[in-house]
Amino acid sequence: MDFGLTEEQSLLKDTVRRFMDKECTRDYIRECSENNRFPIELYDKMVKQGWMGIIFPEKYGGSGLSALEQAIFLEQAAYGWYAAGTGYFTTVILGGYNTLIYGTEWQKDYFIPRIIKGEIKTAFALSEPNVGSDAASVELFAAEHGDQYVLNGTKMFVTDAHVADYIVTVARTKRNPEKKYDGITIFLVDAASPGIEIRPLQQLGRTATHTNEIVFQDVKVPQKNIMGEAHKGWTNLTRGLGMERLSVAAMYTGTSQRMIDYVMEYAKQRVQFGRPICKFQAIRHKFADLQIKADASRLLTYRVAWMLKEGLPCFKEMSIAKLYSSEAIFSIANEGVQIMGGYGVMKEYDMELFFRDSRIGMIGAGSSEIQRDIIAKQMGL
Repeated sequence: MDFGLTEEQSLLKDTVRRFMDKECTRDYIRECSENNRFPIELYDKMVKQGWMGIIFPEKYGGSGLSALEQAIFLEQAAYGWYAAGTGYFTTVILGGYNTLIYGTEWQKDYFIPRIIKGEIKTAFALSEPNVGSDAASVELFAAEHGDQYVLNGTKMFVTDAHVADYIVTVARTKRNPEKKYDGITIFLVDAASPGIEIRPLQQLGRTATHTNEIVFQDVKVPQKNIMGEAHKGWTNLTRGLGMERLSVAAMYTGTSQRMIDYVMEYAKQRVQFGRPICKFQAIRHKFADLQIKADASRLLTYRVAWMLKEGLPCFKEMSIAKLYSSEAIFSIANEGVQIMGGYGVMKEYDMELFFRDSRIGMIGAGSSEIQRDIIAKQMGL
């Protein structure tokens, strides 16, 4: 594995960093976060930069780049603001990339170019009121009626459903299968379909790209909107996990580094006992530990990106990256608050928003407990 970046990759990194520095101003971030408002202006500007097409083949209008370039982009996007990465992730990865790897040719031809152009945004609906970590126990039922399916049930914690045009929806199409992993089907559901009600949820952090409850009542979906084969959706879900967990790990890494840089600037200016607090050994050692965590997150993330690029199996490695980076970002946020003291929890400073946004990482995209179980199983335990 080469730890260096090519000239083109370095240019991508620097370009995204400069763009985010300009567009993700403190006032803009606060305005969107405090009003639970999706950063549509930022999203549209990213579309114009051509970044929605990084991972997609050129025949669909994409750039034909690899998981490495995708990780570079998401790390730098989330350095600017975590929501910049999340808004991108829910459409490009959870919608577009899943369509690319197991959608039909019609779905690829229709959806991917429109995602790249910014004409379609997506959300991903898996969790339910009674279904969280045990994801294969989905209860939302899709009954077959002629050339369409009729969906009834409820999905929970669906990020960005409030701005989505289509919802990638995991449903049960067999009521009593021998194994719960059988009889699961994935649908591309038009968010404007009659019978869909989307209810925003109030949450601790990440309020600009908040989660939603979705109620499906006799929602009709045509057969052509089935992603992959009917009843065999679980296998396809696992195929998309590598890019999903790589993406969130890259975003955690970017925001982790942003927090360290932010608190360092504070520590250089905050004077106590006649000198900046960054000169005290207790604070200096904290920063050393924080940087070790951010660097470890980055190395684990880019290992997965390289393995995906090379076509190597990485089920254990992607869980390690997701687990470590999600716990590191919260640890860094927690220490950031401690270093800043009372100012760390004041609305006038960014640290309290960093802290709130960081906590959900150990829950979403597979909880820390689930990741540890996966890692142990991959070790043969």
